[in-house]
Amino acid sequence: MIIFAFVFGYVSLLIELIFFHVPSVANTKNFFKKNNNYKIDESQYITEIYEWPKWKKMMFLTVPFFFINIYFLIPFLYFFPNFHQNNWLLFETNYELIVVGSLCVILGRLITFGSMLYMRKENKQIQNNFKLHTKGIFKYSRNPGLDGMFLFFIGFGILFPSFLIFSGLVFYFFYMRFRVKIEEEFLKKNFKEEYLDYITQTKRFLLF
Repeated sequence: MIIFAFVFGYVSLLIELIFFHVPSVANTKNFFKKNNNYKIDESQYITEIYEWPKWKKMMFLTVPFFFINIYFLIPFLYFFPNFHQNNWLLFETNYELIVVGSLCVILGRLITFGSMLYMRKENKQIQNNFKLHTKGIFKYSRNPGLDGMFLFFIGFGILFPSFLIFSGLVFYFFYMRFRVKIEEEFLKKNFKEEYLDYITQTKRFLLF
């Protein structure tokens, strides 16, 4: 079951990133080289980040992005027990936890992949042609894709209860929350009252 969760989780993630990636105004690259598809000059918050000195961009954008990508590989340590000491484990797994963890991984990927497919079907979000998604799964969360990713890593934390996984999850959450705030500023300027009405009715994330 653990092997299936790993294969399903990472193969689906790879397919999503290659074929169904949805561009974001919060992409780190956009703050080093201006992307004319995004009207960042209309947002003071985004403009301030764009005008940060290069060292600050490296420290708060590039370095965290690098560690996030490393974090995505941590669950693979499960297959290399010689490189991972037992004293890094927070608790022992059992059959019930393996079932719960596997279901979290699978459900998390289904939520994220499903939300990406929904967005791509409704609008490819290229150039300045954007659409505010408020229906379907977006009725319950403004960021269902991230909800799925949080559940994905919580699942791996249960399957592979390492201090590295859970500490990385906290870092991942706060980093993605920072990126979400950038996207929210863009959406406020782009969709104005429509987006402001939406945020009063729908939570930023599914559970909070």
